[in-house]
Amino acid sequence: MNRQTVIILGVALFVWAVTPAWVQAEDWPTYRCDNRRSGVTSESLTVPLEQAWEYRSPEAPQMAWAGPAKWDSYANIRKLKSMRNFDPVFHVTAAQGCVFFGSSVDDAVHCFDAATGQEKWVAFANGPVRVPPAFHDGKLYFGSDDGRVYCVDAATGESVWDYQGAPEDRKVPVNRKLTSLHPCRTGALVQDGKVYFAVSLLPWEETYVCALDAATGNALGNGLYRKRYDRMAAQGPMLASSTKIYLSQGRQAPVALDRGSGNVLKSVGKSGFGGVFGLLTEDSILVHGYGQNHGTEGELRFFTGQQQDRLVTFPRATSIVIHQGVVYLHADGQLQAFDRNTYLGLQGRIRELQQKQKELAEKKKKLAADAPAADRANLTREMEATAAKITVLKDKLPSSFLWRVPCDCPYELILAGQTLFAGGEGLVVAHDLATGRELWRTTVAGRAYGLAVAEGRLLVSTDLGRIVCFR
Repeated sequence: MNRQTVIILGVALFVWAVTPAWVQAEDWPTYRCDNRRSGVTSESLTVPLEQAWEYRSPEAPQMAWAGPAKWDSYANIRKLKSMRNFDPVFHVTAAQGCVFFGSSVDDAVHCFDAATGQEKWVAFANGPVRVPPAFHDGKLYFGSDDGRVYCVDAATGESVWDYQGAPEDRKVPVNRKLTSLHPCRTGALVQDGKVYFAVSLLPWEETYVCALDAATGNALGNGLYRKRYDRMAAQGPMLASSTKIYLSQGRQAPVALDRGSGNVLKSVGKSGFGGVFGLLTEDSILVHGYGQNHGTEGELRFFTGQQQDRLVTFPRATSIVIHQGVVYLHADGQLQAFDRNTYLGLQGRIRELQQKQKELAEKKKKLAADAPAADRANLTREMEATAAKITVLKDKLPSSFLWRVPCDCPYELILAGQTLFAGGEGLVVAHDLATGRELWRTTVAGRAYGLAVAEGRLLVSTDLGRIVCFR
């Protein structure tokens, strides 16, 4: 190694050593890390972690919607889960040494120093901010119940522009505050230099889906629009692929829109497929759901990327991440990992055979009383053969599982490097990605519905209005 090479290497090591940790680490720039809402970051944290600071709101988050009904008399289900539970905590984003969150208590976005927890600035809206701001190119973008989307400087909180999503500014009293008839409860999604959002409250009021220029807030130009829709109720963070936008609707099925034009492509699924959680895989499989649905106690549904046909349903599922073809899912008190393609392939074949069973049973039922006995016998044999095939396929399902472990943290799940972090009732737990083995646990005040990892820190948001930083 010559002298010049030694000098270059020495300078490079010096620059690395004096560079702040947040420059070397990863950001968490939007809700669940990216516009697919994957909840996955390549950043690794070494456990055990220690608490660095804690923010305590003077009041707990004021959710947009009350909790679910006490009882579904139609399906005889109690202890229902909410289908519009998108803002139980102050979810955070983090970038450039700062932590950002929107508040439904004081109607503002707050910026904290990530290292110390000291507040740096506050940017006020005229209504609750229910979805965390999105960081992009030194700016923050967020929506409010006042019906506007805001762009502010991420370093200072100073306004860059704001835009009213609906043509008219009409207000109604909600939870002791004046709320727009067209509040922005989808947050602001930034992609390819554009900001996407929707303003919506109730399906009998119009909804507007918007795409603006991220730098200027302009709604006129190629790929920019404000589209009006009826019988739509956009709720919770939206998702985006390279060509589509997905909007959750709470008690209604989600919809897919063309990102370039804002035109609705189709509803995803059918009536009853509600919820506000969405996750989009890299190969365009949509995972959607949570909340109560007739006949279940909350569920997640997988839809194919092309026809949006349902692939499989996971009843009582509560949290999920998908990474490199492996699904990590919490359901029925267990955290489990399984090969996605193997499991979905088997379940898809099972569903086809179960549908065939129904058709055969219906055909047998419709046979005339004087139909030949051989016809009846043939249908019976075919039904029995189909049932046998279903049994064989179900016996193969366990082969797709990599591991299963008990887990008492059902509310949120994210992946950081080789560690899964799960949030629960007063708890946060870390599990090894390869084996599911528990690595670390700590207590927090409240239910940990919000988790984020950025710049060497784990950030936990709870329903008591707490944000706790561990490092």
